[in-house]
Formats: sequence, C-alpha cells, structure tokens
Amino acid sequence: MNSKLKYGSAIGVLLGVLVLSACGSSGADATTNNNRNEERSVQEGDPEIIYKKKCMSCHGTDLQGRRGPSLQNIGSRLTEEEIIDIVTNGKNGMPKFEKNISAEDIQSVSKWLSELK
Repeated sequence: MNSKLKYGSAIGVLLGVLVLSACGSSGADATTNNNRNEERSVQEGDPEIIYKKKCMSCHGTDLQGRRGPSLQNIGSRLTEEEIIDIVTNGKNGMPKFEKNISAEDIQSVSKWLSELK
C-alpha cells in the first residue's frame, strides 16, 4: 500500500510539473509576441513607442524633461524640420541620433512632436 501511495504521489508531482511547464511556455510565447508587436510598431513608425524607447530616458515619461529639456508644447517653438535636424544632428548636449534611429522614425517622432502646441 505504501508503494502505491509513493507511486501515485510521484505521478501527481510529474503531472503538476507538466502543467506548470505548459503554462510557463505559453506565457513566454505571449511575451515574445508582445515584443514582436512592439518592435513591429517601432519599425512602422509609431511615434509614441519610438519616444518611449529612444527619448523618454532624457525627456521624461510625460515629455516634462529630465536631463533633456521639456518637450511639452515643443511644436509651438520648433517646426517639424527643426526637430528633425536636432534629433538627427544633435544640439546643446543632445547627441546625434542619425545612426541610432532610422530616418523614417525620426520623421515620424518629429511630426508627432511638432503637433504638440
């Protein structure tokens, strides 16, 4: 009877591990899919995602500025072309991003920022 109990317990543990493994891998798949979707959005020029990935660390979560200046209402001060130039070539401590962000993504985020008035 003891051996049946041990055998049953071992099978129970094994089934538990299999169930948990199945759950864990589906979560990993979901994370991978989310990462792919986010990367696809950046490649398609989603300006808010580009901002979060490339600009937020210096310009803040709400464009309020941190190490870099506030970008709230930046469209009242600069045109889209001026923003493109600054992002591409850098200015006043801001590094050049011409090699780190595609021209299409720079244009997308610059257009979005220029509309903030």
